[in-house]
Amino acid sequence: MCKNFLVIAAVAVLFTACNKDKKSQSLLNLTAIDNNKSQVVNVKLKSMDKQTFSIGCRSMPSTTFNAKNKTFGYLDCNDVYRIIDVETGVEIKQIPLLTYINLVVVDTIRNVLIGHYYVRDENEDKYDGTDYVLTVNLNDGSIISDEQFYVNGGWNGTTYFFRDVENEYVLLNSDDNVLVFIDPYTGNIIRTLNTEMANITNGVYDRTNNRLIGTTFSSSGTGEYDGISYIVTVDLNTGKALSKIVTQYSGYYLAFESDYDSETNSYILVSGNNEVLFFDVATGEVKERYQLDFDVTSLKLWRSDK
Repeated sequence: MCKNFLVIAAVAVLFTACNKDKKSQSLLNLTAIDNNKSQVVNVKLKSMDKQTFSIGCRSMPSTTFNAKNKTFGYLDCNDVYRIIDVETGVEIKQIPLLTYINLVVVDTIRNVLIGHYYVRDENEDKYDGTDYVLTVNLNDGSIISDEQFYVNGGWNGTTYFFRDVENEYVLLNSDDNVLVFIDPYTGNIIRTLNTEMANITNGVYDRTNNRLIGTTFSSSGTGEYDGISYIVTVDLNTGKALSKIVTQYSGYYLAFESDYDSETNSYILVSGNNEVLFFDVATGEVKERYQLDFDVTSLKLWRSDK
């Protein structure tokens, strides 16, 4: 009996070790748009092998990536949402929309596209308007809902995300540094959360640790950027700041270009000269860096087995 137990235990340990080893050997890929050539570019970061797929005119920065089926979506200049397989470059779906949308995310559980649009009031003397959230069924392209949810929101275009399990579409209001959690199917505001961090940019959602990761910058007394930036983390239950770490890099980052790799606890930014930087969230150290040879926009990171 003891021998059998030891054999079972050994097999279990071996199986667990193999799973961990397989996970650690997955390859990190980058998909982005070459802003100068209207191409979708795939790069295997370790080898820097590159594939390119031509696309037409597109709106920026309304792009999405669905890690479940490895598809990249973008809005073209005619308000048609186009979805391509990033491994083959084949366009697999076209979805005509009612209007231009931005702050776009994908609900991967329900296979739904979610986005925001703004309608300005008829009174041209005022800059007032209404914010709407649009949801679209990605299976058949039908409109599920089109709901008003706010008035005159000053949304941060670099920080927005979707919490699929909680069904919360989350936007950051730049006017007061408040996160707004919205039911995308009804337009109801579920809750708001005051953050302790001002001027967060390039925010990403860390689902595993239920936190927002982003950057802030310090400035001189004249308001000019003084070359010091910070990686900040915010608890999404309380809004409290969890950390504020000086990045070990002096330079500018591209707006709208950020991601997070949970396997390595790396926060990813792109420098002004199109170098992809992997920062350790805990220390601010640059752990890895990859120089790209194209003008990066709409960056997405994903993992594959080969």
